[in-house]
Parts: sequence; structure tokens; C-alpha cells
Amino acid sequence: GSRSLAARESYVFVQADGERSIIMARGATSLMDAEAVEARFGEPLAKYGHFVSTEISQVPHSGVLKLLKLANKNAVTILDLDVSPSVAVNEAGLGTMDDLIQCVKAAEILKPARHAAEELLLVLMPNLGGADAVASMPATDVVTHLRDVCGSSLVAMTSGSDGCALATNNEVLRVPVTPLEKVTDATGAGDAFLGGLIAHVYAHGMPRTKDDLVSLGSFANRVGAVCCQILGAVPNDEARRMLGEQIAAYNPSAATRNETEARRHASDCDEFFTSLKDDSAAAAALANDGLKTEEIAAFAESVLDCAGNVLTSGIGKSGLIARRMAASLASTGIRAHFVHAAEWAHGDYGKAERARDVVVLVSHSGRTNECVEAAAHLKSVGVNVISITGNEESPLARVSDVSISYRLIVKEPLGTLPTSSLLLQEMIVNGVVRELVQRRRFARKNFLRNHPGGSVGETLRRDD
Repeated sequence: GSRSLAARESYVFVQADGERSIIMARGATSLMDAEAVEARFGEPLAKYGHFVSTEISQVPHSGVLKLLKLANKNAVTILDLDVSPSVAVNEAGLGTMDDLIQCVKAAEILKPARHAAEELLLVLMPNLGGADAVASMPATDVVTHLRDVCGSSLVAMTSGSDGCALATNNEVLRVPVTPLEKVTDATGAGDAFLGGLIAHVYAHGMPRTKDDLVSLGSFANRVGAVCCQILGAVPNDEARRMLGEQIAAYNPSAATRNETEARRHASDCDEFFTSLKDDSAAAAALANDGLKTEEIAAFAESVLDCAGNVLTSGIGKSGLIARRMAASLASTGIRAHFVHAAEWAHGDYGKAERARDVVVLVSHSGRTNECVEAAAHLKSVGVNVISITGNEESPLARVSDVSISYRLIVKEPLGTLPTSSLLLQEMIVNGVVRELVQRRRFARKNFLRNHPGGSVGETLRRDD
């Protein structure tokens, strides 16, 4: 039968300085696991969920993760983390630490409190030197680490009277808060800050420049400050009046805003430079610690040991990278050809010779049907299959004999438009080609024999 439960029960103890302690017991929120979330919110989220905000607090981790994943591809997903991860896992029993980390990495915007951010960093990056080292770390370093390890588009960490620290792919900064004459009750200040953040992103979009980030942090701080000046976390008339004053003081006039926006789009070319910065950040992450040496070595050895042909393959933009790889390998003396991934099942399986040829499949998602099906079939008839993917847990990576897997730390335009991912694939192909040239002792005179034409051939002949 049905039963009636309160969502939760809380007791808030407010101190004279406005700080508080909260004792909370879960109620109906404890029933919102993945199955319940999908049943109740699946369809409306997929259709209408443009902003999806949730938190690690009372709902089981499985329900939080399902909520974030159900949001449509164009939605902005936001996760609030005010509760210490160990409390969420142990005392609250919301799920495992691995479940919590999945939630954190699934959100586009992460809004942790400082204490929760420190504990999360110790779990994600245990080599940082321990709790004391992380506690003494500048706020901007904390949010930078979280951004990099979680892949967040925006990290906004609150630190009480110290204000907030913000990090995007391009900018990292701290925004101080204006000191209040009196803090009446800090209950709900973090939630109010998050409300201000969401309102700002809704009105102005995700921050693209330093000025955007300062504006967002300042506005969210103002909203949080209003909450600290009233008793209790539920808005009242006085809170609405104060909030109205803050918004009026913050917002530029419509004319100024429109003029600024028009000038920005006319001359600044923000998206162009954002793309350059994103590509640089993605490339740096890949070069610094984004690949496993053993995967690279095994990949190179598979090509070196090939007694027949290296057949590269892919579809869409990844297919273009695969085609270029075949051309570069062929020019350096390795028999290589490109096969379009859609053509394998229409007769081109006959091009691959068992135990002699190697097939290289390139797919950012690692879930492209044509690539996964081709890999499974080719392996079943004894062909060596290796791959380049953006997901080491993907079906293509798992079915491959060897896979070089990279991780994209930036968000691509429209959520799915291949841009930075193509750069990483090109970098990996370049690295493989150079490694093979070195291992095979491939000389310039050999390159001239394969590439006598154009300016490359002319340069080789002149320098020979």
C-alpha cells in the first residue's frame, strides 16, 4: 500500500554569530533511487530540462546520477556538494564513494563548499600531500584541481566570509564578498549562492571571459549575503525587498547591456579565442599525463609486428583522422590503406587477412556502431584489432587487442560538435607516426623515395 512520508526532518541550531549546526533525518528523499527518478522525471527531463540542479545531501547517489544523465544533451547540469563526501557515504548512507565520484564527474557545473572540496580532492588526488597540504592550498588551486580531475566546465567553490573561487576552462579567480555588518543566520547561504549562480547563467550564458566570471561570482555572492541577513532559509518579504535592492544595484541598464553585448560580438571574437584556449588546455592535459605509456608501446609494437597491411578505419570526422593516418604511415614505408567503417559489412571484410593484417579503428565515443561491429567481427576471424578512443571503458576499447584511450577535459561546442577531440586524435596519430619512424630507423632517403613530389620532395632532394 501507499504511505505518506515527509521529505525530511531538520533541526537547525543558530549561534550568536550566525553560524549554525544542522541535524537532518531523511524521509521520502531516501526513496528517490535511480528507478524512482527515471519513473517520475525521465520524460519531462528529456523534453524540458534546460537547467537540471541536484545535490549530494539526501537523495541516494544512484538517483542523483540518473537525474544528471537523464537531462537532455543541451541541458546545463549542476551539482551542489555541501556535505562532506565521507558523511554522505558513511553517516548518511547515500551510496559508495565511487558512486559519488561518478555524480561529481557527470555534472557540467560543480558547486562545492570548501570543506567538501578539500575532502573530495584527497580522494581524487591522494598524491597532493595530505589533509594539511590541501587545507593550506589557495582557493584558486583547489578549484583548478577539481576542474581538471572532474572535467567540469565551471567549478564554483564557496568559502563563507572568504567569498568564492571560480574556475572555467579559460579562467581561474577568487571573488571576495562584501563584509556584512551582522550575520543573522547563515542557513541556506550556499543554496542562495547557487540560486544566484543559476540565475546569472540563465540570463547571460556560461561565463566566457574574466569579466563574465567576476560578474557571476559577484552576483551569486550578493544573493548569498541576503540569505545571511534573515532568520531561517525560507524567503520572506524582507528578503525579497533586500534581494530586489541587490539586483537593482547590480544590473547595468538595458541600453548599456545591449551596447556591450553588440560590441562584444562585433569585435572580440570570444568564441574563436575560447576555442584556441580549449584546444591548448586539452592538448596540455594529454601531453602532461593523459596517456598510458604501456598502451602506446603495445600499439606501436602491433604495427611493427604487422606482416601484411595496416588498415585504418573510422566514420565521420574520426574517419578523416584514420584516413590521414593511413597516408602518413604509407609515406613512411608502412603498407597502409583506409577502409570506411560503413563498408566493412558490405564486402570489405575480405580486405583483412587473418594473422597478417592489423586494423586500426578510430572513434571518439568508442560506441560508433559500425566501428564496434567491425572490431568484433574482425577479431572473431583472427584479425588483430587496435583502436584510438576517447573512452577507455567504451565497447570499442574493450573489444580491441590494444587501445590508446585519451580523456577530453573540455566541453565541445553544442555538447557534441567534434573540435578539440579531433585535435587529440591528430596528436596521438602524430605521436604514433614519430615513434614508428624512430623505431624503424626510417631515413630521409627512404622518405624521398616515397615522397618525391611537391615542396617536401624538393626539400629532401636539396638537403640530401
